[in-house]
Amino acid sequence: MRHFIQATIISVFLFFFITGIKAQTTQTKIRQVSLENTEEFSIASKYVAGENYQIQVSLPVNYLSYDYSFPVLYVLDGDKSFGMTKEIADWLMWFAEIRDIIVVGISYGQGTDSWWEKRERDYTHSNDSLNAKGSLKKTGGADNFLRFVRNELIPVINKKYKALPDKNAIMGISYGGMLASYALFAQPDLFKSYIIIGPTLVWNHESILSMEKRYFNDNKSLNKTVYIAYGSEDSKGWVTKPTEDFIKNIQLHNYEGLKLTHQVLEGETHISAYSTALTHGLKILFRR
Repeated sequence: MRHFIQATIISVFLFFFITGIKAQTTQTKIRQVSLENTEEFSIASKYVAGENYQIQVSLPVNYLSYDYSFPVLYVLDGDKSFGMTKEIADWLMWFAEIRDIIVVGISYGQGTDSWWEKRERDYTHSNDSLNAKGSLKKTGGADNFLRFVRNELIPVINKKYKALPDKNAIMGISYGGMLASYALFAQPDLFKSYIIIGPTLVWNHESILSMEKRYFNDNKSLNKTVYIAYGSEDSKGWVTKPTEDFIKNIQLHNYEGLKLTHQVLEGETHISAYSTALTHGLKILFRR
């Protein structure tokens, strides 16, 4: 009898112990952090083979009560950048420093390693000597990515939400900044405004600088609002020198209709410049 009682006590103890662990595990899975006024959906692209993009959308507070439409900011590197961009924009909208906007993050939703690899594919407009050395796995997919944005993403956003098609903008850092710079001259009708942060314009022998010069040969106007910024402590070879040259060329060409603002953020690095540049960029693009 004593052994039976001991066995029963042990069984009951194990039952509650295991049940407690399961309850904690279940609770941990349920009690996740969420962002207010956001939603998410996916788009299986026919332009980027095998890619199922995760699209995150942040709407202004009281969005449903408004009877008008909003500018849209498309955020590259949404896996890492959507939350920060949404919250900074919310603060600025709350204090009426910018007008109300819709924030759209373009994400992969497959973890950091996958995000890092796929951004190299989507944000680079050509191959580069680095790729030949094996440093990068797959590059040169910017045109396919922009086809996805133009033909699949933007039409869905314009249909599902109260968006202003002629007031859209793109924001990116590093390779994302390079992609935004590429779009500015390769497909200038795609976006109205640009936030370009620490772009890696050294890519492929600074080919975007050559593209800008070719664009100017045929076009003297560029009716866009562009904000470009980088940290003073960023890489001189990869970012600061080619970006300085890029800005000088654009200024020299003096495009009709272009509103260009550029900043060097003193003491900031490639990464630490991000939040400050984003804040300034939002205030310039979406000033009330």
